[in-house]
Amino acid sequence: MNAAALVIALAATLAGCGHLACASGMRRAVDVVLLWLLLTTAQLSALTLLVGALLRRLDAVPLFVAALVVAAAEIAATRRARVDGERRRGRDLVRALAPRVRRSWRHPAVGVVALLVGAQYCWRGALAVFLGPLDYDGLWYHLPGPGIWLQQGYVGHTPQVLWADVYPQGQELLTGFSGAFLGDTRLGWASGLPFLALGAVATAGIARTAGARRAHATLAGLGILAVPAVFLEASTTYVDFGTTATALASLHLTLGLRSTVAAAITRGVDPKRALRRQVWWIGIALGVAVGVKSSNLLTAAMVGVLVVVQTGYVLADVRRGAPSGPPRGRVAGLRGDAAALVREAVPNVARLGLPMTALGGYWYVRTWIRYGNPFYPFSMFGFPGRGTVDELIIRTTISPLVIGEGKARATLHSWLLDRERFAYTYDQQPGGFGLQWIYLLLPVLVAGLVVFGVRRRFDLLWGLVLPVIVWGIASPAPWWARYQLIVPALGCVGLAVVLTALAERSDRVRGGRVAVPMSARRVLAGLLAAVFVGTTAVSMWWATQPTNTWTGDRYGAHRANVREAVELMRDPDRDRRILPTAAYAGLDRVPDGRTIAFTDFTRADFLYLIMGEHGQRRITNLGEPRDVADFTRRLRASGAQYLLLGVGNGDRDLLLAVLGDRGHYRPVVRGNGGIGWFGGGFGGAELFEVGDFTRDLCANREPDLAVTARDPGTVAVVLRDACGAPLFEVDVVLLGAGGEVARVVTGARGEAVLRVPDPVAGQPVRVRFAGDGYYGPAEAAVGG
Repeated sequence: MNAAALVIALAATLAGCGHLACASGMRRAVDVVLLWLLLTTAQLSALTLLVGALLRRLDAVPLFVAALVVAAAEIAATRRARVDGERRRGRDLVRALAPRVRRSWRHPAVGVVALLVGAQYCWRGALAVFLGPLDYDGLWYHLPGPGIWLQQGYVGHTPQVLWADVYPQGQELLTGFSGAFLGDTRLGWASGLPFLALGAVATAGIARTAGARRAHATLAGLGILAVPAVFLEASTTYVDFGTTATALASLHLTLGLRSTVAAAITRGVDPKRALRRQVWWIGIALGVAVGVKSSNLLTAAMVGVLVVVQTGYVLADVRRGAPSGPPRGRVAGLRGDAAALVREAVPNVARLGLPMTALGGYWYVRTWIRYGNPFYPFSMFGFPGRGTVDELIIRTTISPLVIGEGKARATLHSWLLDRERFAYTYDQQPGGFGLQWIYLLLPVLVAGLVVFGVRRRFDLLWGLVLPVIVWGIASPAPWWARYQLIVPALGCVGLAVVLTALAERSDRVRGGRVAVPMSARRVLAGLLAAVFVGTTAVSMWWATQPTNTWTGDRYGAHRANVREAVELMRDPDRDRRILPTAAYAGLDRVPDGRTIAFTDFTRADFLYLIMGEHGQRRITNLGEPRDVADFTRRLRASGAQYLLLGVGNGDRDLLLAVLGDRGHYRPVVRGNGGIGWFGGGFGGAELFEVGDFTRDLCANREPDLAVTARDPGTVAVVLRDACGAPLFEVDVVLLGAGGEVARVVTGARGEAVLRVPDPVAGQPVRVRFAGDGYYGPAEAAVGG
């Protein structure tokens, strides 16, 4: 029932936003589609924020009612007589788009790349649905954040997960929306789908604004989806392409201001009204952008500057089209033009800021109130934090391949890395743009900029290049593909522009000089398209095989190939074979509804797996206890029934204290860090139940170790305490004359079988249990 309600709410939102987009006055079908996707994404986020944060009711019923009411209001408002004509015109534009897109598919390159992209994203969807979330940041904070919202029933602070509590969570709001209906975050990966569509349409729209033909613009939109660093994130909850997609949408709407106003003048519509209306749309795009990631604040600043400049161009166009008035002197004319620009630009900047603040400002205000710094934990713009982005993020995760290199050299190194095959990851660095970037998209991007210059399209030249240069300089890691996805997007635009320039019918250029013959240009265009298809196909396969799914056990793991991944999808017990999911299987021993505590020292990064697939367990962070007494106070205050402590990290002293206090901490999962050993490199963690167990505790700390030599090749072991209770998931070792020759972990009944290596078969050996912090050591001899 809730799934049906989710579908109805989504359909209603799509319908309402579709009516708004059609009534927006946009001049092209691609603009209407882009605005439809943008408004739908913004509205779902805004509804979740309104109902979940302000009304504190993150639940299916209020969200369902809100979605239907808002959609009904949008449909009613756009069907009024005054705007219904505009809506019908937009609807007709969209209806005419389908046959035009089908004609675009007649271009061989478009058809092939469309098939490649479709197959790739079907594969990504299958990985996400059948194998579940496996991405590092998703397990760490992208999914736990919305999961905690669902547990507490509202969108608010998540102190259990620092990064979810301080980062903007705009894309995670979509996870919260679906989760309110389904009861869990299983569709978290799908929160990126609207942004994938938005980014593809925005790329195609920019290409159309740059003069590309429809088929070539379609190829550009498909091309950005075919970049490895983009599609590898499609089965994850990473927000990097959401960041890029909203930036591209903002740029597309900004660069299209002049053409929108020109179309308004042609239709007899007030040009300034058309300008102001589109500025509102840009503000909405920026609101979604800064709500997805704080790095888009730089995007907002750049777009603000572009909007002011475009406003100047628009006012000049309007003056040229208006009836001439009395003559003005040069100085007086400049003063008048400057005053008119200020009168129009200042309100336009306000129009940008209002929706941007409404949609994205909540996260920064929330963090500012709690931490005294809207950008916490980063030290930025005079606000104190734990360190800079470079200190806290980049230096701790930088690839060894680019350590010590400057930004420019590291970026070039990253681009060149794609020339050779390697195992791609969803967090690829360096590399990630694929063969198509270094061999084709980068050269044609340069050629496309030359075309802009020749055609005197300086608005596009600096409107696209300047932001990219600023982003590249400002970025702490321009070599990291997922932080610079706008670069291959503009490369796809360049490809579309160059293919269109080569397809122009005229065989002469300005000045009457003979250009390249049409036949030669067609051959060159075909060659470029073939190279793009070929390099894209190869890069797609390289990034698909092997997969990003790890399988195996604690003694050996590898990345599954495509065949193994398909077998895992068919295996009902796959969670026991997939890593890191299998490493957290022991947490199933915790009953639903219980709270598990851990410290900052535990390095419990995969919090989603601790909470469970359906959020059936709660978590609480004890911070950084000063000592055992402080730890005990914090644990009691938290009310947690279970405790997770790391092995071989900052929890060491706490773990020793807990192991020595069996009266209040009962082992649940042992195995020398049997939980979460995959990842972090700190030896995993052990799980304890918290309570008063003094009545059940065996006072005698001397364990009973019984061994039996079944045959010369094996030794059977039974380890219990003096009261007969099994000592489970602890190490026992087989010792020969030269030391340890075998090791095994006892099972749930304290039993284990040690295999005797051939070199010591038939010789006297001993079995030893070294103790576990409460029970003492034990040793037994096995005869030769």
